[in-house]
Amino acid sequence: MAADGFGNDVTAVGVPVTGHMGIAPFGTAIPSAVEGGADDYVLPVAFKLPGLLTEDGGFEWAMEADGDPIVFWQDGFSIPSGLANVTLTVKYAQTDETVRGIIRGKTPDANGFITIDGGGTSVKYVVFTEEIFKNGLIRRRVAANVSIESVSEDKSERGAVLGYEVVYKIDRSPALNNDHLGEWLIPATP
Repeated sequence: MAADGFGNDVTAVGVPVTGHMGIAPFGTAIPSAVEGGADDYVLPVAFKLPGLLTEDGGFEWAMEADGDPIVFWQDGFSIPSGLANVTLTVKYAQTDETVRGIIRGKTPDANGFITIDGGGTSVKYVVFTEEIFKNGLIRRRVAANVSIESVSEDKSERGAVLGYEVVYKIDRSPALNNDHLGEWLIPATP
């Protein structure tokens, strides 16, 4: 169905049905515009896959300008401060060594033991997400300068998934023209 005279097109509505993410050490090369736009793109082995997300734990991106705009003497002229708070919130469903290693910034020892600093970790990452929509559209995003802002564990309840809500702070990166993230929209293949 094509858009009507008002630009309304129900086939262009994004309804996510599945997706995945990968996390790699800071400095890992990000996909080029051509690589990330390929239908058959596969993440390099440097990216760890944290597996299942909780039903309500899909990718929640927030991009908020920060600081007062720079206002000029001439009425009506201003520019943004250039500062921003950009975050990605996701909720992991799996409790395994991959997820624990990512959220704690450490590798568990041979006994599965890990020490946890409640103040967080200074480890930085590269994050890649892929969402597949009901209409076949694929949206991919990559952020090359990412750190963990917070980790919240769900209350441990009998018969319920113990999820880990992680808020990633995303900073600008020279690998992305000093922007915060890169994005591909790949149309459905007929």
